[in-house]
Amino acid sequence: MASRLTSLTLLLLLLLAGVRAFSDLSVPSQSSTAESRQGESEEHILEGEIPKDVSIQHTEDSSTLLKTSSTVETTNTAFESTRQPFIQSTTQPTIEPTTKPTAEPTTEPTTEPTTEPTTEPTTAPFCPGPDTSCSDVESQSAESKLGEALMDFSVKLYHAFSAIKKVETNMAFSPFSIASLLTQVLLGAGDSTKRNLESLLSYPEDFACVHQAMKAFTSKGFNSFSQIFHSPDLAVRDTFVNASQNLYGSRPTVLGNDSDVNTELINTWVAEKTNHKITQLLDSLPSDTCLVFLNAIYLSAKWKTTFDPKRTRMEPFYLKSSVIKASMMNSKKYPVAHFTDPTLKAKVGQLQLSHNLSLVILVPQNTKHHLEDLERALSPTVFKAVMKKLEMTKFQPTLLTLPRIKVMSKQDLLTVVENLKFFDFIYDLNLCGLTDDTDLQVSAMQHQAVLELTESGVEAAAASAVSVARNLLVFEVQQPFLFLIWDQQHKFPVFMGRVYDPRI
Repeated sequence: MASRLTSLTLLLLLLLAGVRAFSDLSVPSQSSTAESRQGESEEHILEGEIPKDVSIQHTEDSSTLLKTSSTVETTNTAFESTRQPFIQSTTQPTIEPTTKPTAEPTTEPTTEPTTEPTTEPTTAPFCPGPDTSCSDVESQSAESKLGEALMDFSVKLYHAFSAIKKVETNMAFSPFSIASLLTQVLLGAGDSTKRNLESLLSYPEDFACVHQAMKAFTSKGFNSFSQIFHSPDLAVRDTFVNASQNLYGSRPTVLGNDSDVNTELINTWVAEKTNHKITQLLDSLPSDTCLVFLNAIYLSAKWKTTFDPKRTRMEPFYLKSSVIKASMMNSKKYPVAHFTDPTLKAKVGQLQLSHNLSLVILVPQNTKHHLEDLERALSPTVFKAVMKKLEMTKFQPTLLTLPRIKVMSKQDLLTVVENLKFFDFIYDLNLCGLTDDTDLQVSAMQHQAVLELTESGVEAAAASAVSVARNLLVFEVQQPFLFLIWDQQHKFPVFMGRVYDPRI
């Protein structure tokens, strides 16, 4: 009986202590109250007696009292200081249900969530690796999207090149080759630079299929090469190296510490890739070179229908304020698809080349109109409309007068992309997918293009199969004009430029 009274005494004291603690929350000194209750409770436990001021019903089960006691404990935090002496004086089966549930929830949730999220994002920002995933459904439309984007990009590039060139100068560049280089850089671009590059290139956001589509845009009629060179202390990620090798057939190349040797190394590489048509892409390199983006293109296409060299002669070519003599190729029945565009106030003509390429010429419709007027009117929308109409225009035997074309153009691409309002390469370049180095800036970015079209051809027999039209059509190119080399299969401009003076 004594042991039963002792157990009930303990449980009732727990209940009583909880009630008193709840009522004593307004008492200034809780420590003195706890000490007096501790001494009082220990005295009763030793004597095994029930306090006289407490009445109990012996029919109430001790388990019910335990539940009541634990309820008071969980709803009143002030009781925690008075409960500890009792925990130490009781046995394990009594204390486990009351201590574990209160200890774990009050400590762990308040410490772990507040420390980890505030430190990790600032020390290790997330940077995705090269995204080259492309499903079968996406790949079907990827080439069409790339072609559309290249047309927009070509017009933007033309205006950017024209803005930094003198008005009365020849100009040539390859929008395809430059886009190929920038798309290779896109493999390693972090979020900000990635979005800016996509906007510059007129790509849809997250256009992962662009790399596979770019790989498919190849031709035997031209050779285009891109390459990345970097300093020895710049560590390049393996993921970027592998993706660049698989998609673009080139691995970033490490330079030495001698700037003159580096310049020679790069120029030798370019000469080999272009069959020695381009022998000096770079004049020099800065001594503190960190990253170099280079690209070169060489085109030597042939006419599908041969021009007779015997018919080439010196004829007038009308400049803005003078008339010069230039070497002009002539044919009385050359197959040309052509029309006059009212928006550009220009004649548009297309001549077929080998390897499914063609030469497209836009020339002011008469000497009263000038090339500058045509250039100002040229927009991506107008350009697309012109090329779509040209695609539906038939080739007809035409009296053709055309100067021999030989254009070589060299340009600092950093100046061009800055003119396009793309400042990342100069001020805030994010290439976290290429390297961990955050203090990164492009040291040099050069582009050189060579284009030569003469009388030679590879399909001379085609000339004899063309019949002479009764009403002879005429397409004369005897003043400055805009030209492009058009890929008829994939529908994009490989080359673009202008000829102001054919003698140069």
